[in-house]
Formats: sequence, structure tokens, C-alpha cells
Amino acid sequence: MLPVAAPVDAESELEFRLTVLRLGPWLGWAALVAVSVGLALGGGPHLRLLLAVTLAAAALNGAAMFVPWRDWLEVARGRLLLDLWSGALIAYVALLVVAGGLNFALLLFLTIPFIAAVQVGIRRVIWLAVGGTTCVVVAAIDRLPAGVTAMRTALVAAAVAVVLILARTITRESTARRAALGHAELERTLAAEANHRIKNNLQTVADLLLLDRPPGADGQAFEDSVARIHSIATLHRLLAENGQPTVEAPALLASIARSAPVQVSVEAEELIFDSATAQKVGLVANELITNAVRHGAEPISVSLHGRAPIVLRVDDGGSRRPTPDGLGLTLVRRIAEHGLGGELRLGARPDGGTRAEVSFPPVSS
Repeated sequence: MLPVAAPVDAESELEFRLTVLRLGPWLGWAALVAVSVGLALGGGPHLRLLLAVTLAAAALNGAAMFVPWRDWLEVARGRLLLDLWSGALIAYVALLVVAGGLNFALLLFLTIPFIAAVQVGIRRVIWLAVGGTTCVVVAAIDRLPAGVTAMRTALVAAAVAVVLILARTITRESTARRAALGHAELERTLAAEANHRIKNNLQTVADLLLLDRPPGADGQAFEDSVARIHSIATLHRLLAENGQPTVEAPALLASIARSAPVQVSVEAEELIFDSATAQKVGLVANELITNAVRHGAEPISVSLHGRAPIVLRVDDGGSRRPTPDGLGLTLVRRIAEHGLGGELRLGARPDGGTRAEVSFPPVSS
């Protein structure tokens, strides 16, 4: 008795049967070549009949390669054609054994397991019964001893059992893979939707802050907070668009740079950050660009390079250095040291201007 296995989905079982059906004609060609060689060497009184039947089998085998099994297998015409193919295989092998000799009985070890793999349900039971009955009838015609008949029948049954166990194992694994892929796709969809909603909510918060912005210099803190919120919203927009839990550094920095009131050039290596690291890098980049705009002068550029450490650099053309204990740079320093495990450096560029640089080690996901 075959072990009871967990149910498999119809699509996985169909794919397995289609794979076997695509392989079947090639196995058929190998068997036909072996039969032809056997007939040529063995001769016998029925040689012409067997050669004619083998040629007919070759023609049908060739035709089977052009059958659109994917479209037909689940409809009546496909099932009928598969029944005809199964019956023709059993009849052909039986004729070979009866008219050509017992050496051709080895084909039963290929034919009946193949039929067991491509048929399903009640049809599989019927054709296995037909195959078993054929073995017994052929043995009786050839007057084989009962012990030899029983042994050969048992061996064919064992081959069928092995094929069915393998088929069930393969389809179960295929079902598990399909389920895992479906679950992963659902998780990506849900994550993308969540990031989209977060981005919209952050945009709403930023708009509400701007509505409450007091006039004059007192509103600067509101604008700084809105810029920080926008940098986080940018991250969630990219996460929603990618459908992945990671963000490409060039896209992140380019999106943040576009929100600056002046043109900011971006040059970044193709690094990929997880969402937590990307949020920290985005906040740091936003603060450094804001400081460059406020305290420096154009041209302003952002670059990200290196592997160990990674270096985020913002250069501007101004000579006035920002206040190191200002709120923005204090936030950058805390993120750099405690969030990214790196450090912040401020200084003058050799060719003039100001450079703000944060270096940090790669952060594993």
C-alpha cells in the first residue's frame, strides 16, 4: 500500500504530468531503436509483422510530440487521446512479447510505470488493471511457470509503486514551492501597500505642519521638521514602488536631492540598504543637504561610495562652516554614531568650500 500523502494542488500535478508527457516520446524513440535492433538480430517468423507494427508505432510516437497537451490534457479530447495512447502502448508491447519473444517483456517496466504517471484518478486504476491483466494473459500464452509470472508481475508492480511515490513527492514539493512563492508575493504586496499608506500619512502630517507654520523666522523649525518627514516619506515611496524590503542608494539620494530648493548633483555607487539603514542614511543626507543650502553656496554635491567603510559626503562651495552644535548636525551626529556605528566629520575642502562627511561600516540586514 502506498503511503498516504498530503494533498497536492491540481496545477502542480498537471505540470508533472505535462513534463512526463513531454519526456514520453523521447523515451519512446529510445525504446523503438532498441526494439528495431532486437528484431534485426532476432529475426523470427513474424519479423515483417513486427517491423510493420514498429513503424506504425514510430509514426504515432512522432505525432505525439506535436499534440498540444497543455491545452488538451484537462479536456475530453486530451483524456481520450491519452487513453488511446495508453492502450496502444500496452497492445504493442503485448504483441512484441507474444510474437517476438520474452526478451521484449522488459518494455513492460517502462510502459506501465509511464502510464501510471500520466493517468490520474479512476483512469489510472483502470489502465493499471489492464496492464496487470495483460501481463498475466501474455504469460499464459507463452506458458510461463506461475512462479516466473508472479515474480515479473511483482517487479512491474514495484516499479509502478516507485514511480507513483516519486510522482507524489515531486508534486508535493512543487505545491510547497508554489505556496511559498504565493505567500512571499502576498507579503510583498501587503508591504508595498503598507509603505504606500505610510508615505501618504507622512505627507499629510507634513502638510498639517505647514498649515500651522508661524510667520517669519519662527517657522524655520516647522520647515526643518517637514523636510525630515519628507525624507522618511521618500523612503516609503521607494519601498512601495520596488515591492522589496531594500532600497537602492542612488534612487534614495536622488529623490532626497530633488526636494532641495537648489540643484544638487548626486553620485552614488550601486549600494543597497535595508529599510532601517536607508531611513538613517536618508535622514543624514537630508540634514547635510539642508545645512549646505543654508550655510554654504552652490554648487552642492552628494556622493556615496566605498564598501568598508561607506562614506556619505556633501560638498558645497561656501566657506562658512555650519554650527557643529546646531539641531541638524546634532541629529546627524547621533544617527551616525548610534544608528550607523560611524562618525561625522566637518571641514574645509582643499579646493575651497565645505565638506560634511559621514562614514560608517556596512550594516547587515
